Amino acid sequence: MKIKINKKPLFFIGVYLCLSMVVLFSVSCAEMARDMGIDGATDVQLRSGLTGTQNNPASLDPFKRYDLVMTANESRFFTMKVPSGWYWKVYVTAASRKENAEGRLAADISQPDPPWSPLEGTSFDKTMVLKNDGDQALLAVGNTVQTRYAVLRLSQEGAPVYVTIESQVSTTTNLLGPNPSNSDLKGLSQ
Repeated sequence: MKIKINKKPLFFIGVYLCLSMVVLFSVSCAEMARDMGIDGATDVQLRSGLTGTQNNPASLDPFKRYDLVMTANESRFFTMKVPSGWYWKVYVTAASRKENAEGRLAADISQPDPPWSPLEGTSFDKTMVLKNDGDQALLAVGNTVQTRYAVLRLSQEGAPVYVTIESQVSTTTNLLGPNPSNSDLKGLSQ
């Protein structure tokens, strides 16, 4: 006795099962993207972190680390109070957010009048070209005159970049050290 099996229904059942699996996988990926907040988000929507403008720079706390995502060919400005006889070191670390997409980050501390004193092994500016790697800049200024504010400018172009800012404010004997009676040392991070 020969049993005949109709293969058409089996074919359709197999196609149905395959399509069901594809739909389930797609839905779970879409749900994950939505849960992570990246579902359909543009680069501009992914911008994050402390922002500041040229006319209103954001104040940095020397004891905090700041993580940013910079996009859309933007510039951000930050300020730090540098007491007389002290220096400010700022470590700017950047990495491209998109693989094989080139992003650039220019970091600089503006030169006021009178200019900042240079510190050995540091500079006032650096431009980083980022593709599949990261880079770090050590910028620093020394203050030999009255207490004043330093302004850090970060300008991004091209692909979005992750940026980390870490600061250090300290005395240096090369800059004559702090004046113990200096009331400007109070509220250093303001």
